[in-house]
Amino acid sequence: MKNRSISRIVVVLLFVIVLSGCSLLPQRASKLQLEEHRLAGAPELVPLAFEPLQGNQEEIFAKHAIERALIVSSEAFPVDGNPAITSLGENAELKAVVVMATPGQPDQTVRLLRGDELLFEAPAGMPSPVVPVQALWTYDGHWALEILFADETTWAGQIFIDGELVNEEKKYDEAFGLQLLAEKLFFFYMRDGHAGYSYDGKDTDLQYTEIPHYRCCAETEINPLPAQNMVAFFAVKDQEWFYVELGAFNK
Repeated sequence: MKNRSISRIVVVLLFVIVLSGCSLLPQRASKLQLEEHRLAGAPELVPLAFEPLQGNQEEIFAKHAIERALIVSSEAFPVDGNPAITSLGENAELKAVVVMATPGQPDQTVRLLRGDELLFEAPAGMPSPVVPVQALWTYDGHWALEILFADETTWAGQIFIDGELVNEEKKYDEAFGLQLLAEKLFFFYMRDGHAGYSYDGKDTDLQYTEIPHYRCCAETEINPLPAQNMVAFFAVKDQEWFYVELGAFNK
């Protein structure tokens, strides 16, 4: 009887240890960590350089250098002379293509295709220095598309999820920087003059009044940098500049 009791105790202990071990397995992050660095002024371009009030640029970049290197972004390629991108994330079977809505007219349309099948289309306004198709992701059976809409009065990002315009649903002035971050959908938004971010369907307001984005040429250096488990970006608050790293960091 004594040996049986000891055996049962050992089995129970092993079961507890296995359960404990399972809880230590890596899981998808539900919260992000924000690390903010106030700068002495606006960042310099080409090469990118900034002066933090505490520490230095090299130390800041070194902390999450491995995470920063895992960049996730789409490269546009031509389809019949029009810019297009393929989907990232769960699968790569979707394609977003920019076409002229009417031949001879400057209006553009973005079409979402699976092979030759048209799944969705939306207006993208007039041509600008920046390609209208910015990002296309698939995740958990869904798709998400970011379009830059531009005309004489508007220069704003729009995000569609399964065909629904998130800007209207959440009353965003604009939405941009779409990516999967630690396997969950992430993007920035502007609302009521302040920036914020949406992560896994939950909004987090920030106090920044500007996050530079859709910059072209040399200024692309200060656009948000999307990576697998983080995003790095510059921001302005009370006329002060900040360099920020936001991510699912392992501490």
